[in-house]
Amino acid sequence: MNDKKMIYNIGRMIPVDGGKSPEAAQLQGRLREGRERFTQLVKGVFSSVMKISALDLNLRDCTDRVSGVSNNLRGVVTEVVETARITEESMNEVVSVHESFNENIQQVAEAAAEIKDKMGESSEELQIIAVRSEETIHNSNEMKQDMEQLVSVLNHMTEVIQGINSISAQTNLLALNASIEAARAGEAGRGFAVVAEEIRGLANETKQLTANMDGLVSRIEEASRMTTASLDKTVEEIDDMRVNLFKVLDKNRRNEANVISIADSVTTIAASGEEIFSSVMNVQEQMGRLKGQCDSLERQEELLGEITVDLKKNTEPVAVVEKELDDTAKKIGGMVQDVFYMLDNQSFIGTVQNAIQAHQGWLKNLEGMVRNRQCTPLQTDDTKCAFGHFYYAMKPQNRSVAAIWSGLGDKHRTFHGYGKSVMQAIKQGDYTRAEKEYRRVEELSKELIGDFNKIIDLTRSLDQQRLAVFER
Repeated sequence: MNDKKMIYNIGRMIPVDGGKSPEAAQLQGRLREGRERFTQLVKGVFSSVMKISALDLNLRDCTDRVSGVSNNLRGVVTEVVETARITEESMNEVVSVHESFNENIQQVAEAAAEIKDKMGESSEELQIIAVRSEETIHNSNEMKQDMEQLVSVLNHMTEVIQGINSISAQTNLLALNASIEAARAGEAGRGFAVVAEEIRGLANETKQLTANMDGLVSRIEEASRMTTASLDKTVEEIDDMRVNLFKVLDKNRRNEANVISIADSVTTIAASGEEIFSSVMNVQEQMGRLKGQCDSLERQEELLGEITVDLKKNTEPVAVVEKELDDTAKKIGGMVQDVFYMLDNQSFIGTVQNAIQAHQGWLKNLEGMVRNRQCTPLQTDDTKCAFGHFYYAMKPQNRSVAAIWSGLGDKHRTFHGYGKSVMQAIKQGDYTRAEKEYRRVEELSKELIGDFNKIIDLTRSLDQQRLAVFER
């Protein structure tokens, strides 16, 4: 066997006769062992790059969420601090106003108690006046009765005076007759004439006296009538006054009852005011503590901001490691074109099968987002998903496989683009568009999985023909 054919058989793992060429058989064994180790290395690199991509995605999502929380917390802290400041100022004003309120309420309570006492005294005085008005009416009525008796006596006196006047007139007439008769008697009747003249004078004086008495009685009678009329009016007015006085007394009693009720209410309000004031002071004390907590919260928010910045800095190496691993995967992809480092068909099939499983898991996560209407971390960069790292690193050389493989790039990129549109729609609250975009993802997923299965079937067919998928 010539050297060229020997190298060809060794590279393609065609068994070499160890009896004829033990060195070639030994070399082929070492190459087989090296390929197996290289295959494990390739799997490890791709597994690591996929894991580091997932880690980078989760770290970036966590960093973004921490940053969002920090920004929200900053706004909340600012509002809370400002609210606490305004509330503290308001509480100080409330305390001041409430102190004044308590003083005013106390003054009102004292004034109400004083008014209650004075109204009680007024009620007692009004009651005394009412009693005295009744006594006055009673005395006036008795005086009226006395005046009526006086008028009766005066009427009787008038009759007596009229009788005296009649007697005086008759006496005067008799005296005149006696004088005439004495004059007829001459000297003998002169003494009788003197007596008659005296009697006549007495009658005239009596008449004059009775006339004066009649005028006096008339004046007394007129005065009595006027007094009686005045007493009637006075009694009527006093009675009206008494009625009004009882009305005032009744109203005063009701007002007194209202004042007592008001005084009791004011006392209750004052007691409640003290309790409220105590609560207000407690709230003011709590506000002081809250202000202290707000200051602490501000410091914690600043610390969280610093942690967020540090977290972003500390996660940057992960992206660098991912890039280095991806570059390494691409270098490995170039190496597997060499016959001595070429991956076997079964390893290639296993990688594609893993890609199908990862693809299905990705689709299931997206479906969960649409169903729950809430986004979770999901890789939308087609170069960093489980299949993307492998796809952009490896290039199958078999024409039938390569034809399908080359068409996967655009489909796979579009697939992830649809996924990004779904997530954007969910974030915007447009769930109808999210469901519509997800149906497009499902349809494209079926095409991709169909292409994956075709590649697997073609690779198995090549394996049966002892042909390598990375060999032209």
